[in-house]
Amino acid sequence: MQQLPPVNKAALITQGLKIGLPIIGVGIGIYAIRRMFKRNPDGTTTRVAPSLKDTVIQKTNLTISTSDAALFANTLYGAMLDFGTDEKTIFSIMDKINTKDDMLLVIKTFGMKMYLWGTRAAFLGQDYNLIGWLRFELGDKEIAKIKPKFDGWGIPL
Repeated sequence: MQQLPPVNKAALITQGLKIGLPIIGVGIGIYAIRRMFKRNPDGTTTRVAPSLKDTVIQKTNLTISTSDAALFANTLYGAMLDFGTDEKTIFSIMDKINTKDDMLLVIKTFGMKMYLWGTRAAFLGQDYNLIGWLRFELGDKEIAKIKPKFDGWGIPL
C-alpha cells in the first residue's frame, strides 16, 4: 500500500485563509452596497415617491375581483420573469385595469418578489413590488405608454 506524504496543517490553514478571506470580503462588500441603495419595501426610493404600503383600497371602487387581481398579478410576473420582457402582455393587462383601487389590489396581490435583472434571485436580489418590477423591466418608451394612467390614479411609476 502506498503511503501519502505528511500534511503540513499550517500550510493548509494558510491556503484556506488566502482563498476564504477574499470571498468573505466580497460578500461583505455586496452586503454594504445593497445597504447603500436601500429602498422602501414597496420598491420605491424615498426620493421618488412615498411608500405605498399604507395605502387603503376602497372596495366600493373595485371593478375586478380578487381572483382577477391574482390572475393579473401572476400574468404580469410571468411576463417580466427571466430574460426578455413581454411588453404586449403587460400593456394588455394594464388596459384591463380601470381604477386606482384595481391597480392597488393588483400591486398588493403581486406582493414583494425578489428581483435581480428579471430573474429569481434568492441571495443577491432585492424585494420589489409590481411598481419596482415595472420600472426595471420597461424602457422609457414603454413606461411613457402606461405612465399617464398611473399619473391619473396618483400612483408613482
